[in-house]
Amino acid sequence: MGCRLLRSTCLKKSTFIAIVFGLLVVQIQVSNADMMKTRFNSDERRAAADGFISAMDDAGYVVTEGYLSFFTIDDCEFFSSQSDGAGCMGNNPVNPYGIYMVPTVDGEYMEDLPYLMRGDEKLYLTHRYGVEEATIYFGRTPPPAEYLGFTTYLGNRYVDGEDLVIGASLSDTLNPTNIKVDSDGSYDDAFDKDVVVVNVGVESTYLAIQQAFAAANVSEDIMNLQVVSPDVFQYGLERDADTYNFLHRAHLYKNLTEQEERQSSPPVLIFRVTPKVSNPQLNYYPRPDRFDRKDKREDFAADLNTLENAIRETYDDYTVIRNNASFPFLLFGEDCIDDDENCNGDNADTVYIGNFQWEMLTETYFYVAFGVNHEKVNMAKYYNAYNFRKRVRLFGTLW
Repeated sequence: MGCRLLRSTCLKKSTFIAIVFGLLVVQIQVSNADMMKTRFNSDERRAAADGFISAMDDAGYVVTEGYLSFFTIDDCEFFSSQSDGAGCMGNNPVNPYGIYMVPTVDGEYMEDLPYLMRGDEKLYLTHRYGVEEATIYFGRTPPPAEYLGFTTYLGNRYVDGEDLVIGASLSDTLNPTNIKVDSDGSYDDAFDKDVVVVNVGVESTYLAIQQAFAAANVSEDIMNLQVVSPDVFQYGLERDADTYNFLHRAHLYKNLTEQEERQSSPPVLIFRVTPKVSNPQLNYYPRPDRFDRKDKREDFAADLNTLENAIRETYDDYTVIRNNASFPFLLFGEDCIDDDENCNGDNADTVYIGNFQWEMLTETYFYVAFGVNHEKVNMAKYYNAYNFRKRVRLFGTLW
């Protein structure tokens, strides 16, 4: 070697080579990071999805595609006819809920699953899943609105041979305050952004999904993990396994044309991920921690009493035939799951308040509803009121 006699010169050359090599490695890494995308048009999203599916195939997983559908008031009568009057899933008719329509897999028991018809196609609203499976939402969050949310629910569970409706959230909802998107971190900047939401119970599947999206140049910065833990969900494809489903909510769009466009042609891809061969050694995700909700009704009790007295004075010439107090449905998904009780589609982001009157409205009967406007006291982004029709449990907006 030419530097054998010039030891110090040789060291300097070696050091220089090492430094140059290190710089080259860093440059390559930065270049790869720069290629990671957080925003996609429809063609780019399709290309990224194809790359993801190919990478998952190489990793030993089959990816099948479904789509996002919206549960409208027109679906209610059909759904009610097959669910013994259970009705509309608490649907919001003005802002229909988005539902993941995913394909079935071999061996999945389907005979007792609720479904809708789209033409001649039967679309199942809930599914059973193997413990290594996952579902994925890849697409845009809604255009600007007052609220968006992604919630996963335990649908039905067999207990001592009886098929029970549980309808309980399996984790807290992803919303504008906690969702990972490419934004400035503000509530309003979470809308109209690309996002990946993964529902999964085992770490190995999620890591494979992470790596496959990275291979397709989808940034980790928009990936969100929503755990469906085997600690609370009984995985399996057989009849006695639990079912789960998804609700994607968006309320009070600021542009109705954008709402109609999203609901008619959502810029979203839905995937079901299934392993080709089961892994005998799995690292299960634990039961997720839940947000601690507080009861602040006493803060407004005195003011509400004053308001009620004023209303009674206003309608002093009328006879009050019923005066049922409203009450909150204090529904906590984890409690309903532990107790095998129906949670009626709870959402940790909100409180549902009921008041059962069971009186027929006539030309001379009317209701007066009053309460706290939580939006005005900065405790909520919006509020809705609904009329509840008992016979088939349909919901319609009052205002």
